[in-house]
Amino acid sequence: MIAQSALMDTGIPGVRFVLPELRPIVVDEPLAAATLEAQDAGDRVVVLIAQGRFADAAEVVAEARLMDPANARLRLLDTEVTRWNGDTERAINRLRRLLEEFAGTDAEADVLQQLGADFYTSGDVKAAATRFKAAWEGRRAAGHDARLVECSRLAFELASAAV
Repeated sequence: MIAQSALMDTGIPGVRFVLPELRPIVVDEPLAAATLEAQDAGDRVVVLIAQGRFADAAEVVAEARLMDPANARLRLLDTEVTRWNGDTERAINRLRRLLEEFAGTDAEADVLQQLGADFYTSGDVKAAATRFKAAWEGRRAAGHDARLVECSRLAFELASAAV
């Protein structure tokens, strides 16, 4: 039996995800602070979201996207900021457009995972489970990092249990 919630490695020092909603939380303040000083904008955005600093996260995403507007990770993080700012419906609509754009690419499974998290946040656990399962299968098929595959698997199982 799976616990009602689980923590999952994000790959970002000092931060873990609470599954299945994929909410980042800070688990180690010094590591998270060091991550904020690092060069990777995506990692900084996740730490800022975990700290509840959504305006700062939005600013980092906007600046980074000016330098690299096609970056799939930054585009997904932009929708993450939107979700945690309380506009899940807008985030879902943007993710649906990204899903069309990234269909058939390595990023498709990541979009599906994020869409699952947004559906879960909105209370549509059946839609969330469907997206998490598709993300899990897509990540496995594409040979994604084992941490990401496991995240999708756990999110699918937790959301399925809530249906």
